Amino acid sequence: MFTIAHRLRIPSQQAGRVASTALRLVLGAVWLAAGLLKVNDPDGMLRSVRAFRILPESLVQPVAYAVPFLEIALGVLLVVGLAVRVGAVVSALMFAAYIAAIASAAARGLRIDCGCFSSGGDLGADAPTHYTSELVRDSLLLLVALALAWRPAGYLTVDRLLNRPVDLDPSHDPSLDDPSLDDSGSDDGAMPAADHRRSDVDGFESLKR
Repeated sequence: MFTIAHRLRIPSQQAGRVASTALRLVLGAVWLAAGLLKVNDPDGMLRSVRAFRILPESLVQPVAYAVPFLEIALGVLLVVGLAVRVGAVVSALMFAAYIAAIASAAARGLRIDCGCFSSGGDLGADAPTHYTSELVRDSLLLLVALALAWRPAGYLTVDRLLNRPVDLDPSHDPSLDDPSLDDSGSDDGAMPAADHRRSDVDGFESLKR
């Protein structure tokens, strides 16, 4: 029963890893695209940050120059799969900050482009704002980041390579540590090796008594 239940869990675990991998790559690509566009347009980034009228002028330039590099760093970490949970949590915090800033600009009646994937800054009198679509987009990305923070394990990650256990004892049997490892190598419902060993120990204890 234990072996059958373990093997039935494998498809769902694989599906979860595939979903996590897809979310991680999508989020990483979004950060890379946004960061590279901003790095190539520092003046537009300055206009974008200043247009929100939230930060004091002394912080506008440091934030405008730092944000693109932070976004690129997050994109690289997520694409290669290094510190995935940390990257996802930081991503969620940044999207929450972007949502709050856009909602604040809309509530104050400002007419600006958020500058997420463009030069940003104040809009002309006839230019339409896109607050609704920007809020929806960032909200969806926030959900992606939260889902990835909840389930960061996926395929093709550096984290999996770094966390892979290394057994230097050739006599060590991993089935003693993880009863889900069945060394029978067949699908005939045989009892896992660890269960065999526990049965032998129980029988020996009964003989002693």
